[in-house]
Amino acid sequence: MAGRILVLDDEENYAEMLHDLLRENNYRVDMATRPERAIDQLKEIPYDLVISDYKMPVMDGAEFLRKARELYPNLPFILVSGLMNTPELVKVANMSVTLVMEKPLDTAAFLAHVAKFAEQMTDEEKEAFDSEHSPDDAPAVDNDLGCPEEPRFFSAGCATSTRFMQAAWNISQNSTSLFILEPVGGDATLAVKDISSWRGNQDKPIQEFAFGDFTTADTSKLNELLTDEEHSDVLLICLSAINQVSEAQTHLAKILQSIESAKNALFVYVLQDPDSDMQFLQQADSLGCILPPLCKRPIDIAQYAHRFARLLADSTGKSRVAEFTQEAVYALLAFEWQGNYQQLQTVISAAVKASKDAPIGREVLADELDESVVTDPEVRLTKFVEKAQAEQLKDELIASGDSVVALARRLGLGSTVENEDDLKRLPLLNPKLSNL
Repeated sequence: MAGRILVLDDEENYAEMLHDLLRENNYRVDMATRPERAIDQLKEIPYDLVISDYKMPVMDGAEFLRKARELYPNLPFILVSGLMNTPELVKVANMSVTLVMEKPLDTAAFLAHVAKFAEQMTDEEKEAFDSEHSPDDAPAVDNDLGCPEEPRFFSAGCATSTRFMQAAWNISQNSTSLFILEPVGGDATLAVKDISSWRGNQDKPIQEFAFGDFTTADTSKLNELLTDEEHSDVLLICLSAINQVSEAQTHLAKILQSIESAKNALFVYVLQDPDSDMQFLQQADSLGCILPPLCKRPIDIAQYAHRFARLLADSTGKSRVAEFTQEAVYALLAFEWQGNYQQLQTVISAAVKASKDAPIGREVLADELDESVVTDPEVRLTKFVEKAQAEQLKDELIASGDSVVALARRLGLGSTVENEDDLKRLPLLNPKLSNL
């Protein structure tokens, strides 16, 4: 009889995607979204393979692996993670994990590895298994909180990115307009492509307008575009100033009155303005969301970098160029990416060309980046801590009206704190700071 696979991921949509992929390829598959439930299933069912996410609440992939190994010391274990070559994954690799694979998965490679550990079902076994596990038995997905499926174009490896996609999708379901504030060089257009696909447009092209061109467009042409089955029913309009948000809302109201087909369309307005967060939200009302810069989405940096490298390597037949050394990954994460997604594309494209037939190393990236890069993961972590702490303390200072010295005294942080730099150097894990 064919073997059995357990899939564990706290992101229900992703767990179901893996579940469906494996079932389509005739594997017996069960899924879990909580590690503690997965442990219970391991106690009840003799699995041939476990596929698990790493970053999960309550119990991470390393702890889950340790508990699973207590039950089955030799059980094959594939760990799936959005970020490779980090100290925590090195730790997991030393715990006899069978294989570590990167999100987003290379489907062909993933299935090839699965085939090494689990046998596929015969047609008769699949029919019997399907009858035992009807769709009614599957856990329900809360679509009010999540997205229909894993994004294909936009990288949502970080919780920050996931929350953005969830907010954008929820707005798109309840309104004819969606306003997005993105940093210069951002990847909002990729998010729009996913939203368009989720609306049933698959890969139909999305018409893009500058705001001025959109407001002067003839209504008959807009109606023709919205009824054209070759194009998406999502229209992308690029704004150049914060005051255009209210103008866009007014203009959209006129369009909805004059064009019947517009009522079923989605108008996405993208504004690039780094200094207008609060003003944007006020003017966009409940119809707007903010896309964080790439430097605050480290997993997305790694995913995009690997994606670009793989696409370019495939086009040239140089598979080794799609790989990064550990030091190169740290360098990518350490860089601030002021140009965001577009800058990352440019850098990776140049690095792939410069690497010839070898994996991309730190030295190649250093040649492409216009500032020094950090290769030490501990230094990178320190930078994240300082930045997070600085933002946290800045908010507290603004809210309280305290001086730096007064805030330090109130929180009992010591008499040596005299300025903001002193505050930044305090450990983020200090309970006094954690309770702010």
